[in-house]
This record gives sequence, C-alpha cells and structure tokens, in this order.
Amino acid sequence: MAKKASSRLRTTVRDMILSMTLIVLPILAVIWLMPATHPASPVAAVSTGDYQAMLAAARGSLPFTALSPTGLPTGWELTSDNYQPEGESAADWHLGYQTPSGKYAALEQTTETLGQFLVGASSNAQQSGSVQVAGASWTEYTGTAPAAYQTLLFRQTPDGKSLEVVAGSAPLSELRTLIASLRA
Repeated sequence: MAKKASSRLRTTVRDMILSMTLIVLPILAVIWLMPATHPASPVAAVSTGDYQAMLAAARGSLPFTALSPTGLPTGWELTSDNYQPEGESAADWHLGYQTPSGKYAALEQTTETLGQFLVGASSNAQQSGSVQVAGASWTEYTGTAPAAYQTLLFRQTPDGKSLEVVAGSAPLSELRTLIASLRA
C-alpha cells in the first residue's frame, strides 16, 4: 500500500510540473515577443505623414500657433504628437522626442498657467534659474518627479496666448537644441 501511495504521489507531482510548464512557457513567450517589453525594441516613431496631418489639424483648431521644430540634428526621433482643442480643458499641443542621448524631450504649448501645468504634470520641480536661448529668456525649473520631466524650461509667448514648455530627462544642451529649432 505504501508503494502505491508513493507512486501516485510521484505521478501527481510530475503531472503538476508538466501542467505548470505548459502554462508558463506560452506566457513567457508572449511577454518576450511583445514590442514594449522586448529589450531590443526601439521606441515607435511617429511617421512624417501622421505628424504633418496632426500639425495641420492642431494649427487649424488651437487658439495659438502650434510650434514645430525644423532642422533638428540627426538622432532626434518623434515618438508622440497630439493636441487638445480648447473646451472643457485647456488647449494643448504636445510633441515628444527620443533624443540622440536616448533621453526624453517634449514640447508642450498650453493655455494653462504655469501652476496648473506643474500640478497636471505631477511635478515637484522648483525654479532654479533662467536660460537664454535663441534670443528669448526661459525660466528653468528642476525636479525629480516625474522622471520624464527633470528639467523644465518655460516662457509665456509674447502675445500671451500660450505657455511654452520644453521639458524632459534630456540634458539641458538637448533641450536648448529643441528650443532653437522651434518655428511657427
């Protein structure tokens, strides 16, 4: 009787291990094959055609002229673009880039105030100085959260219609490059 119980226990444990293997292997394969989690996957770029269509739509419906970078050096890759027309919330234009250093840089134009923007971005940034770029003065804020917005450069447009923000985890030199490339 003891021999039969021992044999049954081995069969049960073996069957359990085989069953777990059959469940876990396909799950691991799916996780490994997903682009967002595959270590060799690049960040998905926004196509030029999609970007041009988004820019035209934004310029037609925002209360300010949406800026667009021109002449960015090689290595800048547009990874996100969107806009929110003014309505129940503030008008907003967003461009996100992966920079040559592999960090993040973004342009935000919004009708929000500086305080509203910082709260909306959940930023703990504090004013740390000012920076002159392309003949304009930008107020610099630095913080640690969120990680994507460690350095933020702000300026109110001369016409007062929007707040321009260039922010990111990218070094200040790359944020300056983005600012210098902006055109209406």
